[in-house]
Amino acid sequence: MYRSHVLVCGGTGCTSSGSVKIIEKLHAEIEKNGLKDEVSVVQTGCHGLCALGPIVIIYPEATFYSMVQQDDIEEIVSEHLVKGRIVTRLVYD
Repeated sequence: MYRSHVLVCGGTGCTSSGSVKIIEKLHAEIEKNGLKDEVSVVQTGCHGLCALGPIVIIYPEATFYSMVQQDDIEEIVSEHLVKGRIVTRLVYD
C-alpha cells in the first residue's frame, strides 16, 4: 500500500505542456529519495483546467499543483513527499 499517490494530468493540454517529462522526472526523484515503495505516480485523464497545466495532484492531502515544470519536481519530492511540507508557491489558488 502506498502512503501517497501523485496524479499527473495526461490530457492533451498538459501533455503538450510537458507532463510526460514531469512523470519521468517524478519517477527519477522518487527513486533517488528511496520512496519507490511508498509513493505511486499515476497518469490521469484531463482535469479540465488545461491553461494551468501541467497539473499534479498529491493525495491524501489533495494538494493541487499547477503549471508544474521539471525544475519544480526536486522541490516537490523533497519538501512535500519527504518532509510533508506543501510547496505553496505552486498551489492553485
